[in-house]
Amino acid sequence: EERAIEWHQIAEIKDADFGFNTPKGKTGNIRFCVRVILPNDKNEICVIRSEKYGYMQIPGGGIDDGENIIEALRRETEEETGFLIKNIKPIGYTLEKREDVRNSHNWDQDISFVFVALPAKNVGTKYMEDEVAEGFKPIWIKLEDFIVEQESNEGKIESYSGCFSNKRDLEIAKYFIRKFIAIK
Repeated sequence: EERAIEWHQIAEIKDADFGFNTPKGKTGNIRFCVRVILPNDKNEICVIRSEKYGYMQIPGGGIDDGENIIEALRRETEEETGFLIKNIKPIGYTLEKREDVRNSHNWDQDISFVFVALPAKNVGTKYMEDEVAEGFKPIWIKLEDFIVEQESNEGKIESYSGCFSNKRDLEIAKYFIRKFIAIK
């Protein structure tokens, strides 16, 4: 029997949100990703910090060919945080429309499926070369402090992709507080 999940849109993020207005020819390609809110019992979430550039992001990444959404979530969470996960629940999705000439990717849209899950066991991170070079490191931070940090970055980020990922993760964190923390 088919199991339906109601996917709620958390946010739609567009070039105009950052004042980008030089459209390029669309590829029509979409990148599908997963993101995870990984809370502990101290009202903190695990985020990835770039030691080199100082930014933080919610763990996650692209869904590989032949991988289902939960396999991708488990793999990305383990790679970036070091944790195996349990009690996986869908939260919603974000849609990024990156249609400006500044977008160097071969896709115009990014859809991130967002979940909350609990850490089960720490088995160690498995960073890729570029992530090691950036000094990626999982850290625990209070959700409210993460939101304040992401808000303080708005308008100060020079990288095109960075503008989108900062706003995406800010919207995910705010949505999580509104929809999931408030009902406890």
